[in-house]
Amino acid sequence: MNLHPLTPEQKNEYTRIAYYYYEAGQTQDQIAQRLGISRQRVNRILAECIERGIVRITVDRSPEDYFASESALEEKYRLKAVRLAHSLGADQLYGNLGVVAGQYLKSIVKRGDIIGCVPGRGVAGLVDNMPQMERTGLTVTQLMGSESRREYNLEVDSILHRFARKLSALPQPLYAPVLVSNAELRESIVREPYYQEAYAVMKRCTVAVVGIGTATTYEQYITGANRQPGTAPAGAAAPVGEICTHCFDADGQPVEFPFSNRILAISREDYKNIPTRIGIAGGPEKLAAIRAALRGGYVNVLITDLDTAAALLDET
Repeated sequence: MNLHPLTPEQKNEYTRIAYYYYEAGQTQDQIAQRLGISRQRVNRILAECIERGIVRITVDRSPEDYFASESALEEKYRLKAVRLAHSLGADQLYGNLGVVAGQYLKSIVKRGDIIGCVPGRGVAGLVDNMPQMERTGLTVTQLMGSESRREYNLEVDSILHRFARKLSALPQPLYAPVLVSNAELRESIVREPYYQEAYAVMKRCTVAVVGIGTATTYEQYITGANRQPGTAPAGAAAPVGEICTHCFDADGQPVEFPFSNRILAISREDYKNIPTRIGIAGGPEKLAAIRAALRGGYVNVLITDLDTAAALLDET
């Protein structure tokens, strides 16, 4: 057979399918359902794997492939998918996670999808390291208002427009801050037609791409609300994580933000109704927040690093 060379993305897909079939013992129907492709495509790829020498007696896996750990995490936390990257220092980690997240996003995005995004290193790493995708009929929207205190390349409005360019998508901005000075002002803004139209797009999101914040993120929001350094109110449950301004404790249970009536963002319920919620985070400082987010169902696709995955699997 005269075979064309595989791109890195194709090699990853072929090797993943070979692993699922030959080492994990899954049927072709199970693999097709898991990856959202046809059984005929799975069958053809498996045949090519033998022709190409990817499959001999065992699956020929490169060091970048962590399929066993991915599968174990998917089963433990009942996730749609897990993709793992090398564990690197903080300066390089999010670029590496972004490459892996971009490969996954490219494999699932389809015409008509509405993709919601938030600020932070995780989503910025994706946007800056993903390939250009020529797709049609896509929309990218903010899931929360803007924060002027962040570095500009980490702000949600900057991420939104860079993300839309990479996806050849229509950007849907939210022209509002994430935190306003009082509840009355928030109520006035949410009644405005432009805000209601933007929020309606948020509610129709099919994919969310988010970072996973820590307790420090929670304290930063309180500081912003008070205009001075702040911590959780006395007697309040201790938050360990945050996604899209929604805080949660170690078990993933909601911790209400004391200034939630001043926040402009998608609601906790509407966020959790988004079918695919991709969380991008890694490193030891994020471990507790990632674990809590998984327990609380805030993400159903996890992009993280190998060391973090091992720590999550070590826990009973």
